[in-house]
Amino acid sequence: MKRVFKWLGIAIGVLVLVIIAAGVAIMLIVDKDMIDAQMENALNRQVSIGAIDVSVFSVVSGIEVKDVKISNFKTPAQREALKGKPVSANELFVGLSSFTFKLKFLPLLKKQVELRELVLLEPVINVVRYPSGLFNFSDLLAPKKMTAEEKAEALKKQQEEAKKKAEEAKQPQKAFTADDLPVEIAIGKVGIEKGLVSFVDQGLKQSFSIYNLTALVHSIEIDPKDLAKKNSVKLKIETGIKTVGQVQTGSVKSFDVGLSINGTLKPFDPRSKKVDPELSAKVGSGYGTLTGLQIFEKLKEVEQLEKYCGKFSFLKGDVKWKNAYVSVWYKGGTVKLTDGRIATDDYALNFAGMTNINTKAVGMDMDMLLAEKHNKPIREGIAKNVEKGIKAAKLEKYVKTEKVADSAMKSLTNKDGKVYLQYKVTGTMAKPDVRLVAPKLPGIGDLVKDAAGDIKDVVQEKAEKKVEKAVDKQKDKAKSKATKKLKKLF
Repeated sequence: MKRVFKWLGIAIGVLVLVIIAAGVAIMLIVDKDMIDAQMENALNRQVSIGAIDVSVFSVVSGIEVKDVKISNFKTPAQREALKGKPVSANELFVGLSSFTFKLKFLPLLKKQVELRELVLLEPVINVVRYPSGLFNFSDLLAPKKMTAEEKAEALKKQQEEAKKKAEEAKQPQKAFTADDLPVEIAIGKVGIEKGLVSFVDQGLKQSFSIYNLTALVHSIEIDPKDLAKKNSVKLKIETGIKTVGQVQTGSVKSFDVGLSINGTLKPFDPRSKKVDPELSAKVGSGYGTLTGLQIFEKLKEVEQLEKYCGKFSFLKGDVKWKNAYVSVWYKGGTVKLTDGRIATDDYALNFAGMTNINTKAVGMDMDMLLAEKHNKPIREGIAKNVEKGIKAAKLEKYVKTEKVADSAMKSLTNKDGKVYLQYKVTGTMAKPDVRLVAPKLPGIGDLVKDAAGDIKDVVQEKAEKKVEKAVDKQKDKAKSKATKKLKKLF
């Protein structure tokens, strides 16, 4: 037993020495000024770092880098002139409040990767697309200038790589599976918290902003040997997305949408172990304003409704909502939506269906309950169409517009007196085909004819009674006359 404790003590001592040695190495290697210089040379940009928090035990506790700012492209002379100065807000390409990296050391010895945290806090990213089509990061993608020796070495590597790929092409290609993962993976959280991404297209004069962005993958557990139990990645996304000015192209003119996604992604198929992601998520939007979405525009312009009560022009062009939500399931390019709801001041819209992200095809069932404040303009639209129908049938003397309009309005409303409509949407997201499936609306002409029929029956009945009365009156007169003659005779 003493020997066991002895070796255990030696092992622990060696482990502590390794951790301390690694920590000392990090302290010696990770130096703020050195990192600044290396990043500036690599990125061709002005770089400033507020602080780098490292210690002897950084291998265990993690590393934190604070207040990082990176400018747009700068020449060597410009960088030299700006040395020691803060990055200008107008020239900011990427900014970062802090970067945290925390990796568990001991699990690595057991071929397990346990990353506690890898988080970018309050990143600011400004993306600009110039009229030339280049971006403010295009220089980072361009190949660097090489010497003759470097070109020869690069050519040699390309030839070797091409030969290797040719050999691999002769062999049957094996799809990547979970078995190709060398280790079991467990990750606490990775991603962005409270970020801001701005995109400006100077050519199209369009700007977009992704604000208050929190995008995290967390509670990740993937075990290639036990995918039935450990094959999940949790997702959390909370952000606002808005246009700055109107969109010049596409099916939407402008929007400002708050978005939240909470769900679970299964990256591998448990049976085949192949990459075949399946996503189940609850998508919510606490607030939003959207203008010009084609499906909403089509809902207001269904031909059958237009002939019945006119266009729903009283509905606003801007769709503003609070507390919208939908359950989403995705696999193999197909998105299924269930329990969808959008509530606005004008209507409550429920929806369910599917769309294909590849073909953009859509199949959706939607029902719309209009706010009671819209009953008046709808009835006014019906009355106008009824009046036209009465005039066309030349029944002005017999049919009253108000009576027919009241009857027509009843066909549109539910038991609570609100207009309730059900739609079927097909086609594509850009060109949807929207059809009213309920209620089944009668034609305005038919309603007028029915009303006229009732009036004619009443008129005919009155005419018959009038004739009967006239006949009776004639009989009475004849009888009275005959009586008077008899009296004279006797």
